[in-house]
Amino acid sequence: MKKEFEKSIEKTYNSIRKQFRSIRIDSLEVAKQVEEYRQFWKPNKINVILLAESHVYTDQKDYDTKLNKFILNRIIPDYPTRFVRFVYCLGYGENKLLTKKRTDRKNTGTPQFWKIFSSCVSESEDNLGFNRILKTRTPNFFLRLRNKVEILQKMKEKGIWLLDVSIVGLYGGGSKRHNTIKKILEICWKSHIANIIGNSRPRHIIVIGRRVASVLNPKIQKFDIPLSVIPQPQARGTGEWQLENYKHYQRICSKY
Repeated sequence: MKKEFEKSIEKTYNSIRKQFRSIRIDSLEVAKQVEEYRQFWKPNKINVILLAESHVYTDQKDYDTKLNKFILNRIIPDYPTRFVRFVYCLGYGENKLLTKKRTDRKNTGTPQFWKIFSSCVSESEDNLGFNRILKTRTPNFFLRLRNKVEILQKMKEKGIWLLDVSIVGLYGGGSKRHNTIKKILEICWKSHIANIIGNSRPRHIIVIGRRVASVLNPKIQKFDIPLSVIPQPQARGTGEWQLENYKHYQRICSKY
């Protein structure tokens, strides 16, 4: 990770910890590891930023778990091997890639975000390619893993990048009041995320989730970058409504 990013992460993390001493958040090491995965998949030229809320809270037991380097080297050499609950970490949702499996906390992953990724690189909205990354449709672990890597590589080639507003996990670490989450999002935006967007100058920003939109849309609009808001993929709605949202990703990303 570049020193500038590391210093920005540390500054932002310390600001959150100083204001919220009693809430449970990831360690600084986890925040840096999440950023390392993000930087691994950062495109040289960013066309579309997928702006989400946060990864999932990752505790010390998670962080001490490693991804199987032997398996990774057959598919994608030089990949980070620390486990964090973040979609860019290939071990999240894939127990067979972990060197040890926890019994006290499930590793379900976020298949809904893999559907977003698949939609973003699909050539047609009539076939978004979900079958290749879902366990129920592609039970072969190695094939599914290769398919996921292929999707991430296509995203990088096409300039599509996932950026979370919060550098700490807002889910899975105990309930947090709306005002607490709002303040964390604002701290991260001011101290870290606004600079990244300003420097990368994407051609389009897709805000994932209405809460992120309600807190940050006025600030994002100051960049004068085309903006779309799509509800969280786990938001309540019919299957047809959710499918239409995934198609929306495909249409935007194919345009830019």
